[in-house]
Amino acid sequence: IVEVVKHPVEPYVGHLQFDTLTDPFFTHIKASFFAAIFVTFPIIIWQIWAFVGPGLYKREKRLMWPFLLFSFPLFVGGGSFCYFVVFPFAVQFLVNFDKTLVPSLRIGDYLSFVLTMTFVFGMVFELPLISLLLTRVGLLTPEWLSKYRRYAIVIIFVVAAILTPPDVVSQIALALPMCLLYWAGILFSQFAVRRRKEREVAADAPEAG
Repeated sequence: IVEVVKHPVEPYVGHLQFDTLTDPFFTHIKASFFAAIFVTFPIIIWQIWAFVGPGLYKREKRLMWPFLLFSFPLFVGGGSFCYFVVFPFAVQFLVNFDKTLVPSLRIGDYLSFVLTMTFVFGMVFELPLISLLLTRVGLLTPEWLSKYRRYAIVIIFVVAAILTPPDVVSQIALALPMCLLYWAGILFSQFAVRRRKEREVAADAPEAG
């Protein structure tokens, strides 16, 4: 796991370093801990659902099923996009920003950076699903999302600047997918409203015979 985490940066800086005696040990413990949470996430979600599900109404259960089915694949997609697309550009830009400086990266700091970025991208990719869920409970409408899309784009770039390292590449690499996912959220919201109207029409239609 640690070798996979180190792979994007080692071609540029060589071997990562540590400055405290316990760093190598706790780095492996930390990597194993988060990998265990990642791998068992579907089981964790299922166990939470098994506890909460019996206390919900049928309508509430229907609202939660898309989240249960698609939250993990979307999170994996966001983390994979970060690792395979964003990291190579971000690492290359940051390491070569000032070639008069010699990189000397600590393994603990680098691991925290990787985990933070992966988690952020994973959560960002949940935006369409969150839009769908909020629309189905009546808190969002596709009209509202479309009306405030310009403000949303500005907020997205500000949030991307806060969540990513202080470089333009990482900010744009996070902001552009967020903008695309915002538009995907509008489409998901429109789909939820259309399905709700279809159910209402079907419920109001007179029974045959």
